[in-house]
Amino acid sequence: MDNEGRNWTPIKEVNLIDCAIEYKKMHNLYLDADFDDKMDLALFYKGKAKYYKNLVNAGIEHTVNF
Repeated sequence: MDNEGRNWTPIKEVNLIDCAIEYKKMHNLYLDADFDDKMDLALFYKGKAKYYKNLVNAGIEHTVNF
């Protein structure tokens, strides 16, 4: 595998996540969990939504999913 300059090969197991789409997804899951009174899930999705919103606000468009 040659990872010099422009001749690099990405690892096939690594997928990129679009931060804006993931933010919308986590926000909607948060709203659904909050509506269903599942507070543990709601807090989890709220934290994830905040994380992805901070990435979007910082100008980061994609992140990796290992």
